[in-house]
Amino acid sequence: MKSKMVWLGVLMGCSLLLASFAMDAGAQGKKVVIGASMVQKDSDWWAMMAKLTEQAAKAKGYEIITVWANADQEKQIKDIEDLIQRKVDIIVMGPVQQDGSMVAIDQAHKAGIPVVTVARLSKTKNVTAAVVADEPEFGRKQIQQIAKDYPNGANIVFLFGPMGAGYAIQMFEEGTTPELKKYPNLKLLHKYTSPSDIASDGMKNAEDAIVRFSNIDVFACSNDGLALGAVRAVQSAGKGDKIKVYGAGATLMGMQAIYDGQMRYTTIKSQAKMAEMALGFVDSIVNKKPLTSKMAFVPPVVVTKDNVATVKDPMLGGSFTEPSTFTPKK
Repeated sequence: MKSKMVWLGVLMGCSLLLASFAMDAGAQGKKVVIGASMVQKDSDWWAMMAKLTEQAAKAKGYEIITVWANADQEKQIKDIEDLIQRKVDIIVMGPVQQDGSMVAIDQAHKAGIPVVTVARLSKTKNVTAAVVADEPEFGRKQIQQIAKDYPNGANIVFLFGPMGAGYAIQMFEEGTTPELKKYPNLKLLHKYTSPSDIASDGMKNAEDAIVRFSNIDVFACSNDGLALGAVRAVQSAGKGDKIKVYGAGATLMGMQAIYDGQMRYTTIKSQAKMAEMALGFVDSIVNKKPLTSKMAFVPPVVVTKDNVATVKDPMLGGSFTEPSTFTPKK
């Protein structure tokens, strides 16, 4: 009898152990869910950022839920609260503002959900990892191109935005401004600040500048959205042969404007590289690997009429492994 009781205990112990293994296996097989909070759906750049992030996540077997802040910091905070309630495993976030985003990220951190920011920085220390463009270098490259195009000097109006966005602040304050000091014959006539990075804001400010200043040579812009607005204003004013427009963070419409000769310059801020780096951080977090660095930088790729048809990036078509060149509309 005693022997039977011992064997019964052993069998029960084995059953519990097997059940435990089964539970562990089920937990390991659980699909990781990423909550992606993106800035603005009607921004060409952010629409592409979301598309490529979703592609990268799905290719790695992750489930992804994308929500849009509509460039509204309060909405983004509510969106993050919703993702927390939905118990996502990780959040990939493009912060609307570097200050305002702190509330949302701190809430996710308190709930035990890691946050990887993309394209824009947040000031909170609770960001798990960040992927950003080398924004100061984007500012420097833009000014260097203007200096090259105007060796005898130029009058510049800068279209800055979105207001409060970390990338625009870093580009202008750490790149554009110090680089301008190296070229005393480049004169900054005025800096306009826009609430967003969409073309309508750029057009409005560019139209005002054209009325206020009769000697504009260049519109330099924080991004292609504002630059495309400037292109419309310049074309409407009949000054397409007198004022050059310089963008940044290439969009497909910006690339087309360069191909058509309406815009002089942009720089690819590769959403594909950002998505790839962000998902690299996600992989490390999921697999509990220590992060050797919590920050990854994407360098600018200059685009002008000279290389607009030859430069390659997944945002232009193709795939992550076989990117395409830009296909212009004839």
